[in-house]
Amino acid sequence: MKNFLDENFILQSETAQVLYHKYAENQPIFDFHNHLIPQEIFENKPLGNLANAWLDHDHYKWRAMRAAGVPEELITGHLHHKSASDYDRYLAFVKTLQLCPGNPLYHWSHLELKRYFGINEAVTEKNAREIWDKCNALLAKGEYGPRGLLEKMNVRELCTTDDPLDSLEWHKKLAADWKNCRVRPSFRPDMILNAENPAFPEYISRLQQLDGTQFKSLADMMAALARRMDYFKENGSVVSDHSLEGDFYLPATYEDVNYIFEKAWIGKKLRADELAQYKGWVLIELGKLYALKGFVMQLHIGALRDNNGAMLIYAGKNIGEDSLNDFNFAPQLSAVLNAIYSAPGCSMSSEKAPRTILYNLNPKDNEALATMAANFRNCQFGPAWWFNDHKDGIEEQIRVYSRTAPLGCYVGMLTDSRSFLSYPRHEYFRRILCNFVGNLVEQGEFPWNEENLGELVKRICYENSIEFFKQ
Repeated sequence: MKNFLDENFILQSETAQVLYHKYAENQPIFDFHNHLIPQEIFENKPLGNLANAWLDHDHYKWRAMRAAGVPEELITGHLHHKSASDYDRYLAFVKTLQLCPGNPLYHWSHLELKRYFGINEAVTEKNAREIWDKCNALLAKGEYGPRGLLEKMNVRELCTTDDPLDSLEWHKKLAADWKNCRVRPSFRPDMILNAENPAFPEYISRLQQLDGTQFKSLADMMAALARRMDYFKENGSVVSDHSLEGDFYLPATYEDVNYIFEKAWIGKKLRADELAQYKGWVLIELGKLYALKGFVMQLHIGALRDNNGAMLIYAGKNIGEDSLNDFNFAPQLSAVLNAIYSAPGCSMSSEKAPRTILYNLNPKDNEALATMAANFRNCQFGPAWWFNDHKDGIEEQIRVYSRTAPLGCYVGMLTDSRSFLSYPRHEYFRRILCNFVGNLVEQGEFPWNEENLGELVKRICYENSIEFFKQ
């Protein structure tokens, strides 16, 4: 029986151990997609106690607690009426963890205790108070503010998720004030694509006001978005992001889509086919602009959000009431990518060649997305995302990637997290990666060459992402 979370956690062979400890373990981190709040990084305020650090922003933990029958006042109720003590919230999560063998939360939470707080024992109800006191004593120290936590994990750069209308005030202040980690904005125009949203007309009017122009057509809106991209790029952005949660393409002319845009702007309801036409056309035009301006385009496909209407009213969005969608989208994605990659000015031989990362939430789409990515140069099958971000899901994602593309070109991992304690997830990925490669060697499926494989692991852990996002 192996000891829990020892130095060779997940590493099943000597080969895997060499690859991890010698080549992967100390690599820096470029976290190219997360939901951290830049203002919190700039202000660098202490996170509070362990309940604040663990539970205040983490819908993964909320979801598990809810499934374990924890009362809502111990999960999100504190956001509204502060009825539960922080220790009671923390203890409810500790009790939940005891029910979670095989759940990534158990691994993540204990890696966080180990890496940030030096706690090597498993948390239980019996030692919960002792661990609470030790962690809180450390969290009260200045070096345990957001910046110190990021530096502790050797995070060199990270990309937050930001609306095109954002002033980027906090990114600017961070760029001037803090040199140890570059905090870059990401351009995420969800409201632009989601023309069915009742807030769409007001949003377009706000964009028009911010741009200082008067929109007379869809082309005017696109020109304003191009200027916002320039502003984001001036402030360090290298990446855009989209969440695609239903049909997102039907062929359409500019005239068709301009009419649909005008209809949505005055608040009229769109038909499903009109919405797909609008989304597809705008997505393609944005993709062309990203290529020309040097942004990587990220497409996150397949979330079914806010399923529990009562909980949405009670606690709001992003609380752990989301799940997998199961729509079929391969022909739509093919059409969108083909239009972007074949556009004038986006030649494969030019510096303005498109770069794209594709993420799927439903694991049934692994092979479809991986083989789609392989059709286009500089198009990546992205890391295991959200509900796939666990040991089995990461292993399967690496297996699918390796059999459809050169694994040595893989851009590595991200956190996709709202928590400053989430960075051991990169370690989790790196251990799984090294174990996968090590097992191939041990089984005689790939030759052992320490120098070559060590370099491959280093590239996947850090260097490939730096090259891919900044080339």
